[in-house]
Amino acid sequence: MAGRKKKRVVKRRGSENVKNFVVHEIQEDGRRTANRKRSPIGVLTVVLFAIIMMYMVKYTIDFAAGSSNITIDSVDYGTIDIPNSFEGLVVRDEYVVKATKSGQPSFNYAEGDKVKKNASVCTVSESESASTAQERLRVLDESIIETQKNKIDISKYKDEITGIENSIASSIASAQSRIAMGNYNDVYTMRSAVQTQMDLRTDIWIEENSESSDTMASQRRSYQTQLANSLETLTAPESGILVLSSDGCEDKFTPDTLETITKNDIQSSYDIEYTSKTMAVEAGSTVFKIVRDNNWYVCSYIDSSVASDWQVGDTKTIRAVVDKSEVSVEASIHSMTPGDNETYVVFRTNKNIQDFLNVRTLEFYISDSTYQGLKIPNTAIVEKTFLKIPIGCVAESLSGSTVVRRSNGRDELVSVTVESSDEQYAYIRQDFDVLKIGDVILNGTGENAAEYTISEVSTQVGVLTANGAYAQFASISVLGQNSQYTIADSATSSLKAYDKIIVNAADASEGDEIY
Repeated sequence: MAGRKKKRVVKRRGSENVKNFVVHEIQEDGRRTANRKRSPIGVLTVVLFAIIMMYMVKYTIDFAAGSSNITIDSVDYGTIDIPNSFEGLVVRDEYVVKATKSGQPSFNYAEGDKVKKNASVCTVSESESASTAQERLRVLDESIIETQKNKIDISKYKDEITGIENSIASSIASAQSRIAMGNYNDVYTMRSAVQTQMDLRTDIWIEENSESSDTMASQRRSYQTQLANSLETLTAPESGILVLSSDGCEDKFTPDTLETITKNDIQSSYDIEYTSKTMAVEAGSTVFKIVRDNNWYVCSYIDSSVASDWQVGDTKTIRAVVDKSEVSVEASIHSMTPGDNETYVVFRTNKNIQDFLNVRTLEFYISDSTYQGLKIPNTAIVEKTFLKIPIGCVAESLSGSTVVRRSNGRDELVSVTVESSDEQYAYIRQDFDVLKIGDVILNGTGENAAEYTISEVSTQVGVLTANGAYAQFASISVLGQNSQYTIADSATSSLKAYDKIIVNAADASEGDEIY
């Protein structure tokens, strides 16, 4: 019994030992797990992951806020043509034709057509009386012509009539071939020739009819007299190009008065009046003008610094905007008259006169200058303000540029950033914590140093570079500029070739972080 009890006791203790062993192992596993959680490597991994996530979130926010709109490009060498802008006065050899009667104009030619000497360009008719007389005369003539057509075989003027009709057919056939080749002005020439022959034929028929009918002849003469009194035919005394506008200065500005034109004449404004084909004209008013010669002139006062390299006979390309379109023409320098600061230049050309028929004054450009250097888009240009101090105030050392600031009797050496300099002045960035307007600095060294109060600033142009992580300002020395690009001198600019710049500078500021 006793042995069995002891055995049972041993089993109980063995069970407790197993239980204690299991509990101990569980506790050891917990301690090992806790130790693993507190491992330095695991903690570092979590921290790094958190930093990366924060950076990605910040980048996403910045990207959504618009930093992706910043365009970066490298600066390279290039060239641009820079047109000089001038004011000019157009002079032509021209004359005007005026109406002596008030009435409705009817033109036989279009503007820009070449008109022969003594050609009938336009008729001006008093509306009611002329229309009435013309209509009655037309009805009477048609009646006479129809009667004579039926008697043409027995007409004593048969041969004349046949010759006139052959001439009409010949004029039409000849004009058709020229018009087919693109000579559209021959339409008016043909119409004039045919009308003349038809009028001659009508006159023959009416004359023959009048020999047998005094009443009809008398009526016709009455209508013709009435029509003549209310109708005016305007002709071109000299040949030239038809223009349906005038400004009243056709007699003032001529090839004979080129040397008397003043700068005030060029800068004045002139009212150009146009003749409408649908509106009546007043007696004494200009109906049209004729440009006699294809040679025409542009007079201008040119800055002497620009014209100093020009010579009479040089050819220049003149560009101007006429009727919202840019036109250009090659012109030679006809004459040059030097002045104190400006040179009076007269350009002469015989080309493209049709483009300038209605122009008296104009702003024109001459592409005469080519610049070479660092080529920068104008959208990248910014302006910054710098303190302007005498060059003697700046000392250079291995640590950089410094100035001596004097305040309350104490001198202090402060570091500055010199953006650029010339023979007299240095231009430094204004830092209100270091140096600003009103501060006193020393000009010179030793006992000869004099106090200088900063009072001047200078505005300089430049660009924002993106060579590093932040946008930085770099000044440029401008050689020339057109509507799209600026050329900078690489030798005197802080900007250098192949630097990266922010193209759209309006979307960034100095110090912005570049992604």
